Amino acid sequence: MENNQFEAERRDFVDQMESLLRQKLLPEALIKAEERLARFPGDVDARTFINLALIATGRIEESRDLLQQTEKDIRNLSFFYLRTADAYREKRLNPEAVACYQKYLSLDPHSENSAEIAAQIALLQKELDTDNETRQSDSSDMPQPEFYTLTLADLYIRQGHTKTAADILTEIIKREPANVQARGKLDALKAAIALKSSPGDAAPSVDIVIKTLSCWLENIGGLKKNAKGK
Repeated sequence: MENNQFEAERRDFVDQMESLLRQKLLPEALIKAEERLARFPGDVDARTFINLALIATGRIEESRDLLQQTEKDIRNLSFFYLRTADAYREKRLNPEAVACYQKYLSLDPHSENSAEIAAQIALLQKELDTDNETRQSDSSDMPQPEFYTLTLADLYIRQGHTKTAADILTEIIKREPANVQARGKLDALKAAIALKSSPGDAAPSVDIVIKTLSCWLENIGGLKKNAKGK
């Protein structure tokens, strides 16, 4: 009941703020958003409308300060997911660990240990695949793909885990059918996997496959730039 009440109040707040902004009632909007933030510290909706009001009134430095504070909070939240993932992994709760590691990368994709985390995810998923080969498990035990991103797919590609990257890109396309970048990467990745699977001595090494894939992805990027220029 309390959750429903909070969600209803949240929708009312958002509607009121949108109305105030449309009417250019910026001081009123700022006061109302600040009052909500005082009631619910860290509230994303309140911060969003405070920032919009600050930008609209030309208070750019204050907007930048709020943005920096929000980025700091996001980094702190990513640390929460990282430590939670480590704890799940120690308890051998691999699906939960993978989900938290993926969330960590989605929040902080440029972290110094992103490659290490991507490798850890790949290792845990390999263990999950091995377990699934020896026993039937409910699909609900597998990590949800809601945190799949292009950045995560790129990390797997750089680690040489092409099949996992392809699975991520496929899920992204299911979720976002118009995502041209994901489709281009998936097409190039499938071609690279086919190249890697070539029979006989002609099969290239993983390094060659990854280098070839990188070149194809760069070409795709170039085509997109040229298309925009026309």
